[in-house]
Amino acid sequence: MRILDCVSWITLVAASAACSAPQVVARSTPEAAPADAATVAADAASDGPAADVGAPTADVSAPAVDGGASAAVPPAAGVRTYLGRTEDDWLREMATRPVVRVMERFHSTLFVFRLDLGDGIEVSFQPERPGQESFWKREVTSYHLARLLGIEHRVPPTVGRRVPLSVFGRWARGVNLVSDRRGMVLGSASTWVPVLERAEMHRGPGRQEWVRWMNPANPIPEASRERARQVTEVLVFDYLAANYDRWNCCNIAVDEHNNLVFRDNDAGWAPNVINNIMSPEVIRRVPRYLYESIQRVTAADIRASLQSDPMAREMPLVSSSVWEGYEGRRQALLANLRRAIARHGEAAVIAWP
Repeated sequence: MRILDCVSWITLVAASAACSAPQVVARSTPEAAPADAATVAADAASDGPAADVGAPTADVSAPAVDGGASAAVPPAAGVRTYLGRTEDDWLREMATRPVVRVMERFHSTLFVFRLDLGDGIEVSFQPERPGQESFWKREVTSYHLARLLGIEHRVPPTVGRRVPLSVFGRWARGVNLVSDRRGMVLGSASTWVPVLERAEMHRGPGRQEWVRWMNPANPIPEASRERARQVTEVLVFDYLAANYDRWNCCNIAVDEHNNLVFRDNDAGWAPNVINNIMSPEVIRRVPRYLYESIQRVTAADIRASLQSDPMAREMPLVSSSVWEGYEGRRQALLANLRRAIARHGEAAVIAWP
């Protein structure tokens, strides 16, 4: 019962929040296209030069795009990859490629657009809207946290960029997008995940199962070890970022290989939440790499990593008031893991390489 009670810090707000699911389930029933491709193209042309569609307005630290998709070459050992490309390649392409077309629009608590950048590169674009000015920035910050922690293949690469308002054509009707005086819309571009399905782990038997896995007194069935490892990764990831909107119908999802995908990460990094340091007691098992990275990754490391994002040159991506809360959560999590080790032994708590 004690373990179940400890889950409350994850679900306290999520229980009353609306599900935010731009890529799950809604994919089978996206909003109807507002017009045919020719009409959308005509709308875009009337609002701005077609040659400038999607072009970034700031330099990007990654190497310039050479006009075509990067060659598919085997990545070097230790290089982070996602869906067949290096993450650095994804970031460069997503930040610099012009938008070819809007493919779909999804809506729950947020609006998300599926954009085609050409050569098979598609992104999920979360735009800035009134009252949601910081949401896309939190997506970028969460990606950098996952990268620094060493969590691989779970969080889609995400970068900040501008997209011309004219690109959206009639897709923008009723969305109330925020654009600057140059007609550009700020937002986050994330690698499009082609398959996402509900994991059904937020309640009932699914929830009871992973809660048991997190108890060092219980053995983890061999067939469940990989899923249990992914669960502890998302628990650590969300706790440190203070992301409260995960364990509901739609935000804990799996890909075509039945691996968890941590997306829709915009609920983290809110100062009033992250600075309220609640107990992480449910997190009592972690992989060794994650235990070591929790000790290593400070707020200063995240701030430094964020400077590589092209939008960070123009604006802060997260409030400076969140860093004290992050550090408090990091230390609380380490203390909890050390208590678990003292009680159950290192092998039971550091349960994966």
